[in-house]
Amino acid sequence: MSIFNNKSCIALLALISGTVAAETEQATNSTEPNTKPKRVQTFGDLLDPDLPGVLTPKGSFVLDTSFSFTQNSSNRVSVVGYTVLPSLIVGLIEASDTDRTTLTFGLTGRYGITNRLEVEARIPWVYRYDSVSKRDTNTPAEGATTTTFDGSDIGDIEAAFKYQINMETAPYWIAGLRFKTTTGTSPYDVPASTEFGLEELPTGSGFPSIEPSLTMIMPMDPAVIYANLSYIWNIEDDVTTELDGSSTKSKIDLGDTIGISAGMGFAVNPKFSFSLGLSHRTILKSKINGSTPSDSKLLQLDSISMGANYAINPETTLNVGVSAGLTADAPDFQLTVRVPYTLR
Repeated sequence: MSIFNNKSCIALLALISGTVAAETEQATNSTEPNTKPKRVQTFGDLLDPDLPGVLTPKGSFVLDTSFSFTQNSSNRVSVVGYTVLPSLIVGLIEASDTDRTTLTFGLTGRYGITNRLEVEARIPWVYRYDSVSKRDTNTPAEGATTTTFDGSDIGDIEAAFKYQINMETAPYWIAGLRFKTTTGTSPYDVPASTEFGLEELPTGSGFPSIEPSLTMIMPMDPAVIYANLSYIWNIEDDVTTELDGSSTKSKIDLGDTIGISAGMGFAVNPKFSFSLGLSHRTILKSKINGSTPSDSKLLQLDSISMGANYAINPETTLNVGVSAGLTADAPDFQLTVRVPYTLR
């Protein structure tokens, strides 16, 4: 679909492979004395003043496998007609119930180029399953009509850089830059109909994006306060949509996203820590052919999250996190399990 698809994949692979290969060779030949053992970092690690930084230490490679389960549902009543009196409606009343389930398996690699700078690449595989039930409430019907959709494929591959601005005194400031490709199946590459919308489910957004971010980490023994500010810029692109056999070409500028989050991590002991946080995202209105459609909406996504981190051994940790949506547009529930493993 996108002209960025092949080019972004080639650039991403070349960038990651070239940087990691060069720095791996340099780390292998290094003979620095008194080097501390490389290990996965938790909230408890941030309280250790002898650590070189809060990012992946120089020469360390972390392989992070993850599984995410997301559930979202919505109930809607649509009226096709007109109102004669406040209590009298002439027309068709339709009730619909939509349940959406998304499973994401991710493989992430992080490498510490220096104690200040780390590079990251993430490859996701996405499975989606939607169930849509519809029923006309003012016409005789035996039951609701249920239609199911699913889709599975590789998602959008991402690459990121993180740089720790200060090393000596808290709070620690970390600048990040993330680039998302369009390797996943685009919403504009799957067939659609006027009755149910998409007939197959996409696994990607269909647009490349660039996300700068700034994170603050403030250790306050035995807790750590953190805050994050980010902006996702979705790059405008030309798309071709297929609806009921007819195709339409358009220039779409997907709405950018402003993200703010904050929370606290608490170290119970050297092996176990937990965290609490709040997240807010504002998705701006999208544009088609340079203008904003009348039905375009400004979306507000708020969620609360909880997480627990347990250090299985010096190389491996187990991280479990859950989040619940606080607004109508946010996912109802999300469960994420991550197992980072440090390769020495």
